[in-house]
Amino acid sequence: MKRQLLLLFSIASFIVSAQAPIDDFFGDPMGQYAVVTGTIDHSPVGANATWNFSGLTQIDTTTDTFAAPTAADLANYPGTTQVLSTTNTAMDVNQVFYDLTEATLSLTGTTNPEFTLDYNTDNAEIGTYPLTFGAVANNDNIAGTIDAQGQSPSYTGTINTEVDAYGTLSFDVIGLDSYSGSVTRIMTTQNISFVATIFPGTASITSYNYYKDSDGALVFRTSDGTVSVPGLGINDSFSIAEGLITDTLSKSDIETQGTVQVYPNPVGDRLYIEMGNSIVVRSIRIVDSNGRMLLSSAQNNNGIDVSWLSPGFYTVLITTDKGIMPRKLVKR
Repeated sequence: MKRQLLLLFSIASFIVSAQAPIDDFFGDPMGQYAVVTGTIDHSPVGANATWNFSGLTQIDTTTDTFAAPTAADLANYPGTTQVLSTTNTAMDVNQVFYDLTEATLSLTGTTNPEFTLDYNTDNAEIGTYPLTFGAVANNDNIAGTIDAQGQSPSYTGTINTEVDAYGTLSFDVIGLDSYSGSVTRIMTTQNISFVATIFPGTASITSYNYYKDSDGALVFRTSDGTVSVPGLGINDSFSIAEGLITDTLSKSDIETQGTVQVYPNPVGDRLYIEMGNSIVVRSIRIVDSNGRMLLSSAQNNNGIDVSWLSPGFYTVLITTDKGIMPRKLVKR
């Protein structure tokens, strides 16, 4: 029950913020996050806040990918314009379905192998972008159904979104280096009521998301909450925290230990990747502008055949023993 509820309500942690007007919505395609444990204090609020999350320990890794909705997605979650999939090392997948109409972002549903949450009565509006610090919080009613363990109870509730603080964030993950820089934070809260079998229940969820002011990258995200169904003896709490690995925790470490060259760029038929002697390459992936993985290879000795790629812009994700290094690629 606790694991299911964690995945169910962690969707709120995917919302993006930045001190400058917020134009982006989620993390970058193929962004990798270290799932961490340790002391995390979100209490500083307002302008010029300081957060220091030190000595965190990694317990898992997740990867974000994006794709256009399928016909089945649109049938189940009408109005969906894009799908976010977050996958951990055990290949458990949590999908978030959302609607971005002009500048207004709303959640339409979420699903994983264990349950489905559908905002099919009243979508969860996050807000109209850009969002800025000090703006009035966005409050919206939410309602729909939950399908889990053979039951489909209805729920109602509210979601609140606010850019509530900016300042300096510092954190380190043991074995993965550290990050320190200027960020802006967005806070979301959800309060939900439902009936499980014949017993009423409630849930409250608070999520914090920290984004770098320099480039808007989602650098740290958490979601914490409680779930109570007194008639069934349920009184659970859940917590998840993730720090960005891609191009944040590992980039400096890679760059100080050797160079990474992707050539020729623009590329025609064959792509070559040259690494510094101190770096061990574990895999090479190519993703398109929508975050869809088009190629995954563990070999680079004789180059990589990319003749089949359509002309356009791509990202090469090079996974090494030090982390992931992304490189932009143009196919001519």
